Amino acid sequence: MPRTLVGAAQDIHTRLMQNVLPRWQDQVPDLFHLSAVRYQHDQNIGQLLARADEMLAQAANKGANSWHADEGGSTKPAVPAEQWRTLLTEAVTGGRLALSFFPVMSGDGNNPLHQEGVIRLKVDAEGTLLSAGDFMPMAAQLNLTAPIDLSVVKLAIEHLRTTAGDVAVNLSAETLGDFRFRNELTQLLKAYPDVCQRLLFEVPEYGVFRQFEAFRDLARNLKQLGCRVGVEYFGQRFSESDKLADLGLDYIKVHPSYIRGIASNEGNQEFLKGLCKMAHAFGITVVALGVENPSDLPLLAELGFDGVTGPGVR
Repeated sequence: MPRTLVGAAQDIHTRLMQNVLPRWQDQVPDLFHLSAVRYQHDQNIGQLLARADEMLAQAANKGANSWHADEGGSTKPAVPAEQWRTLLTEAVTGGRLALSFFPVMSGDGNNPLHQEGVIRLKVDAEGTLLSAGDFMPMAAQLNLTAPIDLSVVKLAIEHLRTTAGDVAVNLSAETLGDFRFRNELTQLLKAYPDVCQRLLFEVPEYGVFRQFEAFRDLARNLKQLGCRVGVEYFGQRFSESDKLADLGLDYIKVHPSYIRGIASNEGNQEFLKGLCKMAHAFGITVVALGVENPSDLPLLAELGFDGVTGPGVR
């Protein structure tokens, strides 16, 4: 991808963050999302706009005041918004959703803590799978996250009924305030009290603070049913983390940006050591997200991490 496209997106984002956001953040904390796509000569304008819609949804999925640029490496044709609605609705009703599982291990990388169940979408008869990052941002744009999230929970329950161990599933930020979803989820979980003891729910940090009261109520209900509750991608809103102290969280998963290159970043080491100490004082388990290098595991354990996950963890 040409560096000029990424550079332009970064430059616009920087100017917005430095010059525009400080003047409006108190009134409009979620002010903008920015996407960038590369135009190719003779490209169909409908395809270009559809790709721009998809990239804008990707930016929104990252949280407030974020950007996303099309890296230009995908050969998949862009799907117009109206086709996304049909595709996602049929995926739920037609049983084309599936879970892939990734291990979350103890801090030393030797013992399993739980598996993380990540949603996938089967798009054709050959079983081609789209990752959550490919379709969940569009589901959020189309207000379709609730039925997908409920399907995820059903898939996790079926998995737990036939296998040992614990499973964590993600709930979308947009689903938190959906009272119909919460009622359906509660009724579903009440039918499987034994499974609830092995089922973990996690929500991205930006979603927690976007709908804090809704998250607090949902977390309370889930814990009453015996489930565990955590916050994923923790650390971007650290200045507000005192709000989480009375939620009774079971765990947090720390944002990969703090973990990447940890061996050579003494500042992050000091920050993470203090974070783990603070979390442990509240009885909260701390997991490192996005661990790329197995050689970082001893250091992460020394800093106080209880668990690790990522491409460097087996």
